[in-house]
Amino acid sequence: MRQLIGVLLLFSFWACTSSEENEVMQVEEFSMHQEQTIDFEQIKKHSSLYDNLKKSRYLRDPNKLHIQAGRELGIEPFRKNADFLAVRDSILSNEILFYLEDGEFYRKKKMGHSYPYLTKEAIDLIKELSERFQKNLEKKGQENYSLLITSALRTEESQKKLRRSNRNATKDTTSHLFGASFDVSYWDFYRNSNGEIYRYKNLQKILTNTIKEMRNEKKCLVIKETGHYCFHITVMQ
Repeated sequence: MRQLIGVLLLFSFWACTSSEENEVMQVEEFSMHQEQTIDFEQIKKHSSLYDNLKKSRYLRDPNKLHIQAGRELGIEPFRKNADFLAVRDSILSNEILFYLEDGEFYRKKKMGHSYPYLTKEAIDLIKELSERFQKNLEKKGQENYSLLITSALRTEESQKKLRRSNRNATKDTTSHLFGASFDVSYWDFYRNSNGEIYRYKNLQKILTNTIKEMRNEKKCLVIKETGHYCFHITVMQ
């Protein structure tokens, strides 16, 4: 992925070159992407993380497992915010990351230390989680509520800034750097009927049980962050 990002940076610098040169760069970029895909599949194929993951009653998957999954399924981290912003348009056009739009049963909160961009697999996981949460609400006779996504992609720079202002932020590497992790609030819920935010313990319980189901299906890794009032979730498939 580092090679691909490098190509994208070159592409942004030479955007004004002739069409013939641009065509050559696009071919090289495509070749790089194909090569990275092969490497990615090799890593994924030989990873023992998925096969060895056991069911758990607790949502306490170690941070090192989140990082391992992020490295295998996500992007190469960006050091600086400016590095990411310089190639953001190219990353989106090449479908390396995707913008996190509000969905039918989830909304994104304003993100102060992260960017609302994730891998396709991570966004698909959010959609599935929100839909299953909604079905479980219906089974309990509850109103419709949307989940609130509070954090997504970070750079090393934004993680350092967060660490200064939030003592709960991990001092180690975070899987948010890879674009395959996100945080969902278990404290605040968005009521679809009126757009207001509510806090109910029964909603927390239903969300917790929904996430446990998906965790034990090996769809994701989860850490319950009590200081942040959120679940930190990393895609597994």
